[in-house]
Amino acid sequence: MQPDTFDITPSPRVLRMLGQIDFAAWQCLAELIDNSMDAFLEGQRGEKSLNLDPRIVIELPSAASLDNGTGVVSVRDNGPGMTEDQLNKAVKAGYSGNDPVEKLGLFGMGFNISTARLGKCTEVWTTTADSGDWIGVEIDFEHLEQAGLFAAPRLQRSKSDEELQQRHHGTVVRVSKLDPARVRPLIWGAGKAATRRRLGKIYSRVIDQIGVSISYDGDGIRPLRHCTWNRERTVSNRDFGNIPTYMGIDDTIDSRRFCDVCWVWLESVDTVCPACGNSENVRERVRRIKGWIGVQRYFDKEHFGIDLIRNGRVIEELDKSLFNWVDPETNQSELEYPVDTTHWGGRIVGELEIDFVRVSHQKDSFDKLDPQWKEVVERVRGQSPFRPQIAQRRGYPANTSPLGRLFAGYRKGGDAGFPDLVPAYENGRGRNDSTILEWVQRFHDGDPDFQTDEKWYELVLLAEQVKRGGSSGSQEASGSLPILNDEQEIPDDKTEQPDDETDGDSTAEAPKPVQSDLFETDTGLSRTYTLEQLPGSPSTAVNARRAPNGLNGKPIFFDTPASGGVEFQYDPGHPFFEESLDTPLDCLVSDLAHRFLLLSGQHQRDYPLATIERGIREKYFPETMTSVAEAAEEAKAILDDLRQFLDEKLHDAAPISGDLIDEHTLGLVRKGVLESTLGGEHDVQQAITDGAFIRYVGTDFLISTPSLWPQLIMDGGFVSVPYEDVSDSYRADSVAMVCDAFRDSAWVVSDSGGGAFSKDQRWRLRFARALSSIRLLESWRG
Repeated sequence: MQPDTFDITPSPRVLRMLGQIDFAAWQCLAELIDNSMDAFLEGQRGEKSLNLDPRIVIELPSAASLDNGTGVVSVRDNGPGMTEDQLNKAVKAGYSGNDPVEKLGLFGMGFNISTARLGKCTEVWTTTADSGDWIGVEIDFEHLEQAGLFAAPRLQRSKSDEELQQRHHGTVVRVSKLDPARVRPLIWGAGKAATRRRLGKIYSRVIDQIGVSISYDGDGIRPLRHCTWNRERTVSNRDFGNIPTYMGIDDTIDSRRFCDVCWVWLESVDTVCPACGNSENVRERVRRIKGWIGVQRYFDKEHFGIDLIRNGRVIEELDKSLFNWVDPETNQSELEYPVDTTHWGGRIVGELEIDFVRVSHQKDSFDKLDPQWKEVVERVRGQSPFRPQIAQRRGYPANTSPLGRLFAGYRKGGDAGFPDLVPAYENGRGRNDSTILEWVQRFHDGDPDFQTDEKWYELVLLAEQVKRGGSSGSQEASGSLPILNDEQEIPDDKTEQPDDETDGDSTAEAPKPVQSDLFETDTGLSRTYTLEQLPGSPSTAVNARRAPNGLNGKPIFFDTPASGGVEFQYDPGHPFFEESLDTPLDCLVSDLAHRFLLLSGQHQRDYPLATIERGIREKYFPETMTSVAEAAEEAKAILDDLRQFLDEKLHDAAPISGDLIDEHTLGLVRKGVLESTLGGEHDVQQAITDGAFIRYVGTDFLISTPSLWPQLIMDGGFVSVPYEDVSDSYRADSVAMVCDAFRDSAWVVSDSGGGAFSKDQRWRLRFARALSSIRLLESWRG
């Protein structure tokens, strides 16, 4: 006889409290997806695979159903399904039937935490191919707690004729009585897009491995793969020979005993788990590192690093800890990459599956204090510093680890072409601009013309063409491949450069700097500059150097020696820079504009210096230019993020007093509630009380919120500006500073700001102030 209930011990009150454990909404979904993924993996390990087309379907509620309490979050798969006993264990808090080393999910505690955090009621339905019924369980925390029950009712329904004929199988998890504040980021605006992207990233490896498709509220989730160079590309290095852009890693460390209950690796001499004192759950496990490291086709200040993976799922995205060397004597960490291309960022990426290292209960980080992590560090990056001279100076051998060799080949970016595998402009200068990033986005969008690295490699060949005196012409613009003479010999060896903490990029065309302790090369300004907008496309090489010890009282020195090129020197500590907003870059651009005008032989009336300066900035320093449209876009993004933040957090300040809402804002809220939920006055008042009204307010109210809820928005909530730690007499000033910054940002978005028809001098002064406010807000949020 089948039981009428499933045991869900401990008590419903404890289960409900699990919902207070800090799982983000996307993590709750991921916990349910993990268990579906495990079902597919388990099915593939069996003698007969049931899934030629494994699918996971995530269905989300509409905004209206979420607000009126009828919304449901559903995760459905067509995996093997569960037996009665498996289902009973799956929903029991504290039980985990899953192998903590070889599986993604931890059905049991993880399942209860994630479902309880999303809503107050959970249904699970499951069936196997050979079963004639669906069996299920409903866990309604409120009902069970009120009744004092420790068991949830068992549910059962017959399969339809079609399901019987097709031997239907799978599992469905439905969560209802949802928590609107927690679920809303999954269904609304930027939060929904971010969740879809995050799921595509963390499951990209396992999606490729088992071919599973994931549907997120009707949209397919595309795996987010790295935009890397093709595997056959290499660079030549004196110490390591040809270094490929891709290195596969499959390193078995050893076989060691492991306790499945305590998740503890035993020392080689132990047979009993030191945590529980038992041996029956101890068995031999293999400790193995799998994956790859490589080089992406572009540099980026943020998007580089190693994805750390557990059983196919990305736990830490773009982890950069392996780029640090830790001195064992002082335990001090020292960044080693990127140090040569800080103006562009890094490009070393990879994926490492390290199933044997402990993860946090939220599965969002690996335990870097786990001794197992030390094994990963030693095998992948080695114990020596990456930089050979520093390693030698500190008594270490050369770093021959996989990451050490990749660093040796691709640490620099100053030499466009073959030596560093860097694309180039038509003048041969290294290139990592908006066009390159646009190509990267087209790669991620699935554009077939950008899946291989051929377009990037054409620009690498272009650099070699320029070096050999070939015409750069319009090859790039026409998209044609630069052709090298087959009889021309391509050098194999990379030119060696000083290898210390201060070495940087070099430019082949630039004059060599004077070797003097009085100067420091500025690699960000040293390059060959060409301006095609002037007749003759004048070009000049600049050797820019800092003079930290001064320039005989001068702020800058600009010279055009007989040997050619430009010598540009500056004293960064001179009052000229300290007491104004001018930078060395501004001075160089101004003097270069005059130099280009002279080289072109044109008259200033035809080519004003201001237009030449703008041309230089647009081509070489686009980051110093911000258009009105770009500023408006940045300001709008900040205000949208503030609204989203308050929509998620304002419930912490509930109940909200209706006295805070002015008549104009109240009208907008009434209109918004009516349009979104067909709600009446009662719904309007409820939206105000619980904070949901913030979705409908205008910009004027939105930018005043720091004065209404400073503790929520300031002190690191949305911005890092202090409030609690400021004395009472200055708190109003601190709040006003934040409100003023938001007000300026709102002005840029408005018709009077970015949309103004006439932009006179007063408008320009205000725009400059608003732009500074946008930058301030970005820094406060950073």
